[in-house]
Amino acid sequence: NQKIKELGCNKIAYAHHKDDLVETMLMSMLFEGRWHTFSPVTHLDRMDLTLIRPLLYVNESDIIGFRNKMNLPVVKSSCPMDGHSKREYAKNLVKQLNKDHKGARDRMFHAILNGEMEGWPIRYLS
Repeated sequence: NQKIKELGCNKIAYAHHKDDLVETMLMSMLFEGRWHTFSPVTHLDRMDLTLIRPLLYVNESDIIGFRNKMNLPVVKSSCPMDGHSKREYAKNLVKQLNKDHKGARDRMFHAILNGEMEGWPIRYLS
């Protein structure tokens, strides 16, 4: 974050997408016992930075499709836990739930939108 400030920037755009959001919410429920996930905008007051997540409404599959269509390169993760983490477990669990209960992932996403979670605008079901 310090390098961002050195460059004179005050915003960082993260590439978190809809699937990341749902998986994070599920991990919070399973491993922390709380209803929580990241928000679309996060202000880091002590750094005077704003994190934005402009892809939160985009499915991972759409991003992969776009990447493939545009023949964009993929950087391989160097993390030794890649593929063997709680996030990977949550990703596979969401995939299985969506397979067994069509639309489950989207309903979890809408539960986040309607859940009055901190950092999210309040929405009302009609």
